[in-house]
Amino acid sequence: MMSSEEEAWHEKDEFWEDNPFPQRVIDHAEEEVKELIDLADLKEDMKVLDLCCGVGRHTIEFAKRGFDVTGVDKTDNYLEKARERAEEDSLDIEFIKEDMRKFKRAEEYDLILNLFTSFGYFEDEEENIKVLENVHTTLKTGGKFILDVMGKEIIARIFEGKDWHEIEKGYQLEEKHVEKDWSWLMNKRTIITEDGKREYDVSHRLYSAKELKHMLEKVGFDTIEVYGNYSGEPYDEKADRLVVIAEK
Repeated sequence: MMSSEEEAWHEKDEFWEDNPFPQRVIDHAEEEVKELIDLADLKEDMKVLDLCCGVGRHTIEFAKRGFDVTGVDKTDNYLEKARERAEEDSLDIEFIKEDMRKFKRAEEYDLILNLFTSFGYFEDEEENIKVLENVHTTLKTGGKFILDVMGKEIIARIFEGKDWHEIEKGYQLEEKHVEKDWSWLMNKRTIITEDGKREYDVSHRLYSAKELKHMLEKVGFDTIEVYGNYSGEPYDEKADRLVVIAEK
């Protein structure tokens, strides 16, 4: 585990610069947004917050469809790319640099998104709960929160201790193991390019569907639905993702 004095992996800008979004992932955003609009019955007059927006792949797709969108992230490199893409598409999007543990605006948004396993970064569970409390505060009454992670049940089904794949300018190797009674995933990620080798100790919390529902109920959400993908299929032994829609 990380010592109290060591900087967390997600606080390091060089980690995010070393891990750009693959183009194939960016290209999927259009279809993903279409599916989310249908799944959550979203309307174009909704005000949307994309929390941990990254390079803005979903932020931009929602804006293209007429939604009033704000993107929040703490990584300069990602926000710069998101602003460039928005400008290229002549989209008026508010992008804000802020930590998700700190960002909140009282009852301002109809919809808040936290997608692609951007939740559970923090070793102190109270900090993860704080994120959910901020989301609840920031949503209007009747607003919806869509949370998408790789669920504990899915990881247990597909787990591989070692894996590697090609990246744009080299290779990425991963060595994974589970700790703390299946609540914490450790991943030593090694990136090898012509510029050399970099290593990062990446870790995050693992949540089951039941655990996430309990957390959301704890911070005040009323109606909570769970799905196995953006198409709305059941969260069962064949699920691809853990997709939760919670209503305030």
